[in-house]
Parts: sequence; structure tokens; C-alpha cells
Amino acid sequence: MRDNGESIKLAIIGCGKMGGSLISQLSKLDAMEVKLVVDRNPRKAIKALTQAGISEDKIIYTDDYNEGYEVLEKGYVAVSTNYRLSYKLLQINAVVDCTGNPPFGAVIARKTIQYHKHMISFNVECEATVGPVLHDMAKKAGVVYTGILGDEPGAIMELVDNAYGMGLEVLVAAKGKNNPLNNYATNEELEAEANSKKLSPRMLTSFVDGTNTMIELNSVCNAIGFLPDTFGCHGITTSPDKVVEDFKLKRDGGILNSYGVVDFSPGMAPGVFIIVTSDQEDVRDLMKFLGFGDGPNYLLYRPYHLTSLEAPITIFNAVVENEPTIAPIHGQVADTVTIAKRDIKKGEKLDGIGSNKVFGKLTSHARSLEEDLLPIGLITPKTEAIVDIPKDTVIDMSMVKIDEKATITRLRRRQNSMKL
Repeated sequence: MRDNGESIKLAIIGCGKMGGSLISQLSKLDAMEVKLVVDRNPRKAIKALTQAGISEDKIIYTDDYNEGYEVLEKGYVAVSTNYRLSYKLLQINAVVDCTGNPPFGAVIARKTIQYHKHMISFNVECEATVGPVLHDMAKKAGVVYTGILGDEPGAIMELVDNAYGMGLEVLVAAKGKNNPLNNYATNEELEAEANSKKLSPRMLTSFVDGTNTMIELNSVCNAIGFLPDTFGCHGITTSPDKVVEDFKLKRDGGILNSYGVVDFSPGMAPGVFIIVTSDQEDVRDLMKFLGFGDGPNYLLYRPYHLTSLEAPITIFNAVVENEPTIAPIHGQVADTVTIAKRDIKKGEKLDGIGSNKVFGKLTSHARSLEEDLLPIGLITPKTEAIVDIPKDTVIDMSMVKIDEKATITRLRRRQNSMKL
């Protein structure tokens, strides 16, 4: 419940696998109510609500503000294709973006914050690209802009917060890689598997080609100030038994050039982990006594993440406690930049995350600025190659025409000018 005893009233945008499961989960919680579901397909939204136990005669479709206001006042649930209702309707306390579409997510987040509503984002693709400026806007508006606990970045952040709270030093922050890594994966190759998992081929492609992993680690970088140790990370296969030895410095027999880094490993999926240390002898003795090994480095491991199932915890903390689960408080530390999957001809559209044309790799924001590289989250349907781009090229801004009018582009320009 909120401080005044009322339930938290939510608008959910996007009714795919994450949005639909979140609606079902929230139906079991007295403290939160889904009052509006926005999707391009209203029948999909209605189905998600009825599967969550809401009677269809309690669901009303409308794209009109005044009608939507009356629907909510009378205790009904609204379904709409008009995303503007999510931030305009006075009864809504917080908006949850489950779209995974960075250009659209930027529009939703900016307007939600301007209307002084909390913004809970499953849209890590948007957050990794323009999160710092949105976080700055939210602070000034007195609301929370946050990623969710159930995604790997939020789950990593939970471990990091606990470690810092214990006075431990964090050396590595990392996640498991749930799918095989193939940078050149295509929608057509993955269509059957995507259908079996009830995912869009485009979403599964973003997982398999590594872009999603890079973007999630990008979010962690911006939250804790870490960088990838090498372009795109090491991504070695390891296990809970070996990971501390593997993620040591090279001089100590490991793979790392330095600490304060993010990385990933297929062998640690579906969990997240951090490597910590302490220079206190008593702490090291205690860690050994507790079964964490001889040190000086130790593994803290969360062998799962529960996606939308954990999102209500983030929603409560944002709306009631005014606390984000994960926020880009260090600014744009890293960037997920764009690599050509195949030869791209002058005049072709780039298509973006999860497409057959490009994938993303993680690097420092400093390098991205110096080389004027294209963050993959900035690609919109209007992004076009203005020269021939060979396969495996790291694409820079001189090679493309981007949509300067898009909200995400304008936010990124503002973010860069503010040096966030």
C-alpha cells in the first residue's frame, strides 16, 4: 500500500511475454492494481487481463482521455492503443514500459516524467542509450526512473548494493549468458525456436547475437561506473567453482587486464554474479570460515533472475520508497555500439536491435565519443546507410543518416551536451 493506504495504480505498456506475465503477477497483489493496458493489439491486452482473472465485463476499450478517466473512476480497467493515456490519466501513479523498443521507450519515459509519474522500465535498450538524461529529468521532477529487479542488471545491482553495504570491494560485475552466442544470427534461423518460446524472432535474435547481453551490461556500467575489460567483454565459459580463478588479473593467472569491469559467461546462466574482495584480515578469515575459499577474492552468486516476477518489488520501492532498483547514477560510462552483420549497401535502412543487419558490442563512452560511433539504441526506422558499409565494420555517424527529430536522438544530444 501507499502511505495514504491506497493501492498503487499502474499503466502497463506492451503486452508481450513480459507485460502479460507481469499483469498476471500483479493480480495476486492487493497493494497494486493494473488500471490501464496499452498495446497495438487491444485483443491481446484484453486476453492478458482475462488470463489474470479480470472479468471481461470489467474491461473497457477506449482511446479517449475523458472516457478513460470515467472508466477508471468507476472501477473498471481500461485497454487502449493510445499510449498517451498512460501518463495523462490522473489516477495512474506509475507507468511500466514493457516494449523493449528504444525510440518508443524514450517517448514514453520523457512524457511520463514530465507528467510527474514514476517510470518503471523493462526497456533496458532505451535506458542504456539515454538513461542518464532521463534519470536527471526524473530527479528534477521528484519522481523515480528505474530498471527492474528481475532483469539481470537489477539482479546484479542487488548483489552490488549488498556488497557495498558490507564494506566489500567489488572487482567484477557479471551475468550468465542464457543462449548460445552467434553475432551473425538471423531472424529466419531462429524463427522456429522463437515460436516455441513464444518470443518474437527479433527478440530472440537480439539475445543470440549478443546485443541484449551488451546492453544489459551497459546498464550496469552506467549504474556503478565499471567498463568492459575488452571490446565486447571476454565472455568465457566458466562455472561457480572456477569463476574466481578465471576472473583474476592476468598477472595472477586470470583473464583480466584490470578490475572494476563487467563481463558475462555462458557457464553462469541463468544467474548473475560479482567477484568481491577485502583488505581486512578479519574479513578474509571470516569468509574462509564461511566456506568462500582462501581468497583474497570471493564469489557472490545469485543463480537465477525472475524477470517480471520480481518487478512488483521495484514498483513498490519506486512508488512508496522513492528508491530505484537500478539507475544510471554514473552517467553514460559505456556505449553499446553498432557492428555490421553483413555488407550493408548505401541507401539501406539499418533496422536496429534484433535485426539481420547489425549487432551491438560494448565499449567505453569515451571511445564512442572520440570515434563518433553509433549507439545501437539510436537506430530508428529512418536510420539509413549513406555509404556502403562492409561486414564487421564498427559503424560511425559519418556512415549513416539518423532521425534527428526522434525523441531518443534529441535526448541523446541533450545528454551529450550536458556531459551526463
